[in-house]
Amino acid sequence: MNKTIRTIINVLPIFLVPLILERQKFKKHPEVQKTVATSKTVAKQTGHAAKHVKTRVVHHKDQLKTHIKAKKVRHDYKKAVKQAEAEQRAMHPDNVHARGDKLAKQNSKNVNKLDKKLQKAIDKRHKAEEKAQAHRQKAMKKDMTRMQKYSKQVGFVPGTVDPEVEAHGEKRQKVMKKQLHAIQKHDAKHEQASSTQLKHDAQRIKTLSDRHDTKDATYRNDQIHNQSPDL
Repeated sequence: MNKTIRTIINVLPIFLVPLILERQKFKKHPEVQKTVATSKTVAKQTGHAAKHVKTRVVHHKDQLKTHIKAKKVRHDYKKAVKQAEAEQRAMHPDNVHARGDKLAKQNSKNVNKLDKKLQKAIDKRHKAEEKAQAHRQKAMKKDMTRMQKYSKQVGFVPGTVDPEVEAHGEKRQKVMKKQLHAIQKHDAKHEQASSTQLKHDAQRIKTLSDRHDTKDATYRNDQIHNQSPDL
């Protein structure tokens, strides 16, 4: 073992020394030195260029951010100006009067719709009552026919009325009169309520119109007073 180590120590310099000398010669070669210098120069220039690009990017980013903020401020300002102008136009007497007329027309239109709807409901109710009355008359005719047939079968003499039949007929007639009176009373209440609602809507429309006219006249008087020179 010791002999092997001793042999390696003696032989190894024979290979290492020429390699080291050759490496030193290679480093001192002009082409190698030129290549190394060029690599250092390129690395240095690349670093400067990267730094310059980074600076320009940051500067451009700041400029873009400032431009966007300024654009947003201008947009908000224009929006506020438009909104203020719209409010000013809305407060103009002509526009206020026009809105009052529009509201009055809309209310009148709504009243007409309600009137048509009410009339339609009344007509529908009348048709239903006529249909029910026709049905009752038809039922009464059937009852009379059935009673006449029964009278013929039992030998009932015309001119004499059974007290029970007469009482039943009178009772049926009273019930029908009560039903008819209740229906007429309900229709009268419904028509009265509808008429009251129509009068209320008409009065409300007139009040709104008078209120708008009063505001319009007050605004015009204020404008004339503000525009007249002080004496």
